[in-house]
Amino acid sequence: MEFRLLYEGQLLPSGGANTRAPEKHAIRRTFHPQLHRLWSVQNNLHQLAERQGHVDIQPASLNLPAMVITTSEERFERGIKVIGEKWRMADYQLIPLVTSEMELRCSLDILILRPEDDRFIFKRGDIDGQVKTLFDSLRIPSTISEAGGIGPQEDETPFFCLLEDDRLISEVRVTADQLLLLPHEREVRANDCFVIIHVKVNHKNPRTFDNYFG
Repeated sequence: MEFRLLYEGQLLPSGGANTRAPEKHAIRRTFHPQLHRLWSVQNNLHQLAERQGHVDIQPASLNLPAMVITTSEERFERGIKVIGEKWRMADYQLIPLVTSEMELRCSLDILILRPEDDRFIFKRGDIDGQVKTLFDSLRIPSTISEAGGIGPQEDETPFFCLLEDDRLISEVRVTADQLLLLPHEREVRANDCFVIIHVKVNHKNPRTFDNYFG
């Protein structure tokens, strides 16, 4: 499975004590609707959610009400709720795509466009720190503080993320190039970036992968 995620805006470096949790969650929120749409339109993901939506296989511990499910869309919506409850964190019902349970991994080919004018060199973040910020924004938050100290906003229940953990990234390629100007902007700032992330989802065990996505 391959797809691309887009981000435009400030991309500040993180590392050490400078966690940038609010900034990372702001980026995470821009990926959420893109991944939500992916689950809706990608046939294999839709079927995966549908399988989770059958009443007969609902874990009783999730405390979801009994339902009579007749359509594919109803099974999908039910399945998304089941997955969200399984990965619940505080007030968040989380939907990670790449998880260790499914033995999935992903490779990332990242294009980062950022200002390269001489006047920005000592103002912008280092590329390693910016990539670290991106990695953390692609995974689910494990605490409410990692979500910037705020709960889900409108249309963020459930909340879609790419990764359970950034250790599930198997390969990374980063290309940096010149950013002239962000769309809809008239001035460029030192840490402005336009990012295209080409995601390839792969697997450790082809048979396991086929069971989920075949």
